[in-house]
Amino acid sequence: MIGPESAADQTIEIRAALPEDATWDAVARLNAAVPRGERHDFEPRTPAALRELDAVLSRDGRVLRRYVAEVVDTGAIVAYAHGFHMPWDHHPARFWCSVRCDPAYRRRGIGRRLFTALERDLDRLGAAELRAMVPEARPDMGALMTNLGFHELFRSWDFELDLAQPGPGPLPAVPPPGVAVVTLPEERARQPACLADLRALYLAVSREVPLPNHADPELPAEAFAAYLERWPTSLPEACFIAREGDTYLGLCILHRSAEDPACLDHLFTGVAPKGRGRGVATALKLSTITFARRHGYARISTAVESNNPGMLALNERLGFVRRGGLIVLARQGKPALRNPPSAGPAHAGPSTPG
Repeated sequence: MIGPESAADQTIEIRAALPEDATWDAVARLNAAVPRGERHDFEPRTPAALRELDAVLSRDGRVLRRYVAEVVDTGAIVAYAHGFHMPWDHHPARFWCSVRCDPAYRRRGIGRRLFTALERDLDRLGAAELRAMVPEARPDMGALMTNLGFHELFRSWDFELDLAQPGPGPLPAVPPPGVAVVTLPEERARQPACLADLRALYLAVSREVPLPNHADPELPAEAFAAYLERWPTSLPEACFIAREGDTYLGLCILHRSAEDPACLDHLFTGVAPKGRGRGVATALKLSTITFARRHGYARISTAVESNNPGMLALNERLGFVRRGGLIVLARQGKPALRNPPSAGPAHAGPSTPG
């Protein structure tokens, strides 16, 4: 990041981002600098992950618009804004937006200028609704979004379980009758082709979740297998499956934390309608806690939306403590044009000097 002593008198130009390594590097660097408690969904922190997000959007024909704020004298990118079709929503006129700025360049109106350029582009495409996130801990960002016409939809809360604390009170220690809870490697040994049915369960449940943790709601089979078994943070033995005979009722996915070796990230809990109300989610979550304690982890972190009362209540019973969260906002767009222009290539848009 550029030091604060160099920021005050520099001229900043807002321009369309180019799909090139310098842009991906700069945007990922801005995302990586965001404190853990203030991170949003879909803000990749490495150039490779950002390119993957762009590739998923392009592959599926989703619109992506990205703008950057560049120091005229040096060419340094100090902020960005982007908006894209929300793949998990299947609505062609609803867009997810994000703005990030180097702390040394805040309070200079750069974020508002970026958003104005992005908004103008999305309006031309007939955007009906824009969505975004702000941290609960940043009321200044919330005030800015309110001034831009956004209102709160719900909240996504971070939770953490301290495994050094005593376990939960009286809860069923075993799965419900007829249901087995096994690890992914155990199920792979029993049924080598199980990933197809597990993917079907994952996709079905993910479609019910307001903010799935992967930008691709129709995650291809190979990508799903990699997510479970081959990502750098994957931990197959910490993925638990609830099955009744040969029918899969539930799935929990945990990964190693990329930043804290003492922590497990609980990324997904899903139960099929047939398994709900039977204690399946409780049995899965207890299995993950037992695994974490047995293998010497200190914490489990997860996130739950405020409109998911069942999972909020279960986390509370299990001893998870809320550590902060994000506010999901929405704003109705301007009326769609009768003949909006075609989507065009990702990153397209006019330059806005100033």
